[in-house]
Amino acid sequence: MWPNFAVCSLFCRSGTPSPKRTSVSCRPTSARSNRDRFTGESYTVLGDAVIESGQHYWEVKSQKDCKSYSIGVSYRNLGKFDQLGKTVTSWCVHINNWLQTSFAAKHNNKAKFMDTQVPDKIGVYCDYDGGHISFYNADTKQLLHTFKTKFAQPVIPAFMVWCGGLNLYTGLQVPSAIKSFQKGDGGLGGSENSLIGLAQ
Repeated sequence: MWPNFAVCSLFCRSGTPSPKRTSVSCRPTSARSNRDRFTGESYTVLGDAVIESGQHYWEVKSQKDCKSYSIGVSYRNLGKFDQLGKTVTSWCVHINNWLQTSFAAKHNNKAKFMDTQVPDKIGVYCDYDGGHISFYNADTKQLLHTFKTKFAQPVIPAFMVWCGGLNLYTGLQVPSAIKSFQKGDGGLGGSENSLIGLAQ
């Protein structure tokens, strides 16, 4: 489901067709020749699964050596120097574990810092038709943040990794707890929609 990029090693660890566990690790191969595809020391991976309708769910777990990462969705035309959450065409949560742990939802260069512990595994729920991108604690199904938007074009799963790697779990059904929650209050309960610096 996820493409191979020259700078990021990506491989499937499961022989079963569904669900799948995939790893994204940063291992520069020829950094000079591929430098224009990536920003600074970050490594961006865009999925090849196009989401243009329906409800989709996948989970992401950082590897122990992962210092900083972003997970979310973007339009396919994310520029080669664009970072997730810093454009109007991408939505993500960003986790930074360098000196102190910070956890923020990002879109259009605006951030909402979350005062909650970073979960061991994050679930990403995308309801294309409803215009929701929600992030959950994959173990407890606690809602972390929801973006509400109207998609102008198809989106794809997107990841940025700084030092380390991510394990991706794809081909998953939307958990019943998340389906119930989304039906119950539109998926917006417990989440502030506004981001810092974004007008209400």
